[in-house]
Amino acid sequence: MSTHDKELLKAAEHLLERPDGKRGRLSRARVRRSVSTVYYAIFHFLIDEIGQRIVGAHGNLLTRRRILERTISHKGLKTALDKVRGKAVDKSVADFLKPVRAAAGPVAAPAFVRNIANVFVDAREKRLEADYDLNETLGEEDARALADRVKTSIDAWRAATNDADRDFKHALCILMLLKGQLRLEP
Repeated sequence: MSTHDKELLKAAEHLLERPDGKRGRLSRARVRRSVSTVYYAIFHFLIDEIGQRIVGAHGNLLTRRRILERTISHKGLKTALDKVRGKAVDKSVADFLKPVRAAAGPVAAPAFVRNIANVFVDAREKRLEADYDLNETLGEEDARALADRVKTSIDAWRAATNDADRDFKHALCILMLLKGQLRLEP
């Protein structure tokens, strides 16, 4: 199991620590860098999940996973995750994400999937503000709240281990790899 996301979250927390004896507000740069680092924690968590589920988790496959992970784009992840943010998944991917032997009708995204999808999209927006919009005010509280949401969503994803959850994760990882685009017609 990768720990890169944990290292990034720890680095983001470290950016929000005050040096000994210092009081007052942290610099804008530290807060902004923390927000950006939190986003990269969830991004790397997801691309690692894709690599492990598609290529395999065995250690001797690390090079192959990393090659695959380099093909994954931020926009592609967002496009795929946008399709599972609501109670029912987008119709364009419903048949692909439908559980085996499920009845016809809308396909519900598990709560842990909706949560990580919403957190990813929110973190991406905050990262874009932190990195590119100096007019946007980002506070230390905002950065800490985002970090907590990212940690919670990753923990929930990891805790979802029943057969149905594993099946949905696998299908979603394929969908993320395909940038949310499925060819529905011949």
